[in-house]
Amino acid sequence: MLGKLWPILIGVAVVLITLVAMRPLLPIDETRYLSVAYEMYLSGDPVHLTKNGAMYSHKTPLLFAMINLVWLVTGVSEFAARLVGPACAVGMVAGTAMIGRRLWPAENLGLRAALILSGFPIFLIYGSATMFDALLALGVLGGIAALWRIGQGRGGWPLFGLALAFGVYAKGPVILVHLMPALLTMPYWAPNPPKPTQIAKGFAGALLIAFALIALWLVPTLVTATPEFRTELLWSQSAARVAGGMAHDRPIWFLAALLPLQLFPWGWSIRLWSGFKGTWSDPAIRLCTIWAASTLILFSLISGKQAHYLLPAYPAVALLFAQASIRAKSGSLAWAPLLLIAAGAGALGLGLIPAKGDLAQLAPFWPLTAFAALCVMLALAIWRLPRIPGHLLAGAGVALGIHAIIATTGLYAAYDGQSLANTLAPHEADGLAVINNEYNAEINFLARLTTPVALTPDLPSLQTWVAAHPNGMIFGRVKENPLTAKPQQVFHFFAQDWGIWPASLVN
Repeated sequence: MLGKLWPILIGVAVVLITLVAMRPLLPIDETRYLSVAYEMYLSGDPVHLTKNGAMYSHKTPLLFAMINLVWLVTGVSEFAARLVGPACAVGMVAGTAMIGRRLWPAENLGLRAALILSGFPIFLIYGSATMFDALLALGVLGGIAALWRIGQGRGGWPLFGLALAFGVYAKGPVILVHLMPALLTMPYWAPNPPKPTQIAKGFAGALLIAFALIALWLVPTLVTATPEFRTELLWSQSAARVAGGMAHDRPIWFLAALLPLQLFPWGWSIRLWSGFKGTWSDPAIRLCTIWAASTLILFSLISGKQAHYLLPAYPAVALLFAQASIRAKSGSLAWAPLLLIAAGAGALGLGLIPAKGDLAQLAPFWPLTAFAALCVMLALAIWRLPRIPGHLLAGAGVALGIHAIIATTGLYAAYDGQSLANTLAPHEADGLAVINNEYNAEINFLARLTTPVALTPDLPSLQTWVAAHPNGMIFGRVKENPLTAKPQQVFHFFAQDWGIWPASLVN
């Protein structure tokens, strides 16, 4: 299988690298995470994470450490750092293929599942990002593989412990949300399930292995941290994600409402769903269904949620669709949303719909017309080609088309902070201060700052800073400006106007 898998992996890698090349480093997430990785590089400390010089408790260190390993070879490079996330996504495709072979060795559905996973635009878009979900998915795949082995009566608890530790290092204890439902329902889906006492003992041993590995990072961090940081790391920020209070709190129906988008194009094949008829007796089907459904349900119940939190469940969906595709007849409705998208993009591109407000950032509008034509061709591909190649082409085409719009319209400049960073970087020695109420180190990596930016969200704190840095430079969003003076320069970044003010303009 490995020989046949390589072309798929190379193709996915090419698509992901192309997506990275066609968009800027996106705020807030990508700019923040590369700033944290850069501060790790400057300090040489892989244990104590910092963001703009302050202790950073919201994420665990594996992604940042991997970026720094890349920089040991390439030097500090934005593009090289941005390839770490796509490398994890390619690993997801390989892991999905390998699990598919284990779940159905007689049918060898691994390659089919790999192709299906590669055709989800959401997977390609988020898999190309410098974020944690593709990395976490590798831990989830390892944990599911270990549980399947255990469920066959072959052992595997040490591997499960390694997967838990990897997941915590990747994104924290959220790995338990992905793996615990499959563990707790093992007697229901496993071909040869262990007894409950054996499961309890095995899980306890796996936790000991996981805790021992996690302690290598967690203990040095907690020993040298402040009491406030310990509370934040161990409790506050995780509890806020569950109970509410984070910036991305969403209603309970949020993820379910996004399913038509999340499952495009495969989920739009009505006849593909019919392929699940009569498969519930298959233990592997039950495992993948529990894996996928529990992820959707649990994250829907958690207050803080984002669409990309479901990424580690995409291999389960791909495996299910691969199994169903064997029996399902051809036919799909995925052409319908493509034609709707083509109509909307074409209307904007041809000026039939006035481009007001944020839509004005799409100028020049000819790429929208080209994207509309692309969507029509992709709809024809779905109609005329067999399901696997047609849907794969449609999914990858949509992801590439969206990024082509970003690369050729005003969207690229609207989200690219490099010009602002280049203007601020020469003033670092005199001091930089930001007037935003909240600053997520959006500029630190882009400007390659070696010292933190001063936080001055109100006029008294700004005046105190100016007294100590009379030649410094102030920047921030114009709409949050506590100053009366007009900014010396204005940059459009993150779809907002950011200004810069010399300290001499502060009264």
